[in-house]
Amino acid sequence: MARDYARGKKPKKKAKSKASSLRALLTLIIAVGFAGGLWYLAQQPKDQAAPAPTEETSNAQVLPKAANPSNQAKTQKPAQPAKDNSNFDFYNLLPESQVQPQAVDAYKSTPKDPNKKTNTLLQAGSFRNLKDAERMRARLILLNLPNVVTEKTTAASGTVWYRVRIGPFDNRSMLNKAEDILAQNNIAPLRINRK
Repeated sequence: MARDYARGKKPKKKAKSKASSLRALLTLIIAVGFAGGLWYLAQQPKDQAAPAPTEETSNAQVLPKAANPSNQAKTQKPAQPAKDNSNFDFYNLLPESQVQPQAVDAYKSTPKDPNKKTNTLLQAGSFRNLKDAERMRARLILLNLPNVVTEKTTAASGTVWYRVRIGPFDNRSMLNKAEDILAQNNIAPLRINRK
């Protein structure tokens, strides 16, 4: 199909869609229905309070209908008011229904002493190269961690390892603080308990 580029684009004709006319009609129907509902509610009578029951109607007893009206007149007795049951025995029954619990000794807590000496070290890393170990040691010293030490150990196979360790710590709170500092700097420490 050939296209004429010299004249440019032809303006498109806007065709009215059926959806827009349906939408307008539906909106009109909903609005008229809403207005009709409001008008209907406005025409309803106001609610009136029910009359208070009189003493005669509240005390009257309903008797079954008798087959013979003459028997009904003989058997019907004057209505007697119901007995007033406002005399409760609550105050007498309450002391009798009390339950006595068993005597239990009070719980005595033994809190942990935060100043208790620990014999725990934190190992921040283990390296085969001394330069890597010294780099980690310098990083830990800059984080103000106490007693940062590089230890040289030899494995049973003869390989040499340089372990960067922190501690021992004076108390448990300082140990937890050091672990928090290491975790904030993406270093996963290893706890080593010395005996």
